[in-house]
Amino acid sequence: MIRNAGGIATDDALRSLIVSHHLLDTQEFIIINHTDCGLLKVKEDELKKKLAEKMGTSSGTPVHFHAFDDLEENVREQVRRVKSHPWIPKHIPVRGFVYDVKTGQLSEVQTD
Repeated sequence: MIRNAGGIATDDALRSLIVSHHLLDTQEFIIINHTDCGLLKVKEDELKKKLAEKMGTSSGTPVHFHAFDDLEENVREQVRRVKSHPWIPKHIPVRGFVYDVKTGQLSEVQTD
C-alpha cells in the first residue's frame, strides 16, 4: 500500500509501483481516492499562499500539491499516469475506485 495526499501517482509513488512489480511480483494496481478529500477543498495557489503566510516564509518545495476539483477525473488521471509509464507492463491491470467515507461504499471508476 502506498498512501499519499490525493492518491496522486507522483514520481515517488510510480517508483514504488515499479519496484513492487519488478522486485516483488505485484500483478495488479488499484488506485483509491476518497470523498471529502482535503485536496478537493483547496486551490493550489491559495494553499501555497496560506502556508507562506502561516509559516512566514515561502518554499520552493513541494512544487505542486496536486489539488483537484473532480474526484472521479482525478482517479482517471492517476490510472492513466500509472498505465502510461514505460516500466509498467501493459498487461498489469490498473483500476481506480472512490471510497465514500460516509457510507463505506467502494465504487469503481470507469477509466476507458
